[in-house]
Amino acid sequence: MMVSRNAQLAIASLIELAKSERRMSATEVAEASGLSQPSVAKILSSLRQGSFIVSVPGPGGGFALSREASAISIYEICLFFEMQTAMPDSCAITCGCTEDEPCKIHLALRDVESLRETTLRDITIETLLPA
Repeated sequence: MMVSRNAQLAIASLIELAKSERRMSATEVAEASGLSQPSVAKILSSLRQGSFIVSVPGPGGGFALSREASAISIYEICLFFEMQTAMPDSCAITCGCTEDEPCKIHLALRDVESLRETTLRDITIETLLPA
């Protein structure tokens, strides 16, 4: 299962924001997560557009979660960052199966996709916070 690089950066950034008791600048998020500041700034902009975070400009401003960490699922983050969530219409092999008449491989992949979605929906930013 692949989680895109952008989704990984977003998850790391959201974890840092969730750990903080105050708003954080992009530089602070980058330093806390060990990621590059330009990458974090780009991801934070995307997260703001996706309503995962809010930003307050000016002195005392910064970024913060827009809702509780327990309400932000990894599935939602991955979906926002363009994770493929639908099975293709047919398998990569040339067996001629379709969504309506799937082969055994297609059925197995459908089960894997269902399990992946369920698992990612159950994991939230809160569950990834250090104890």
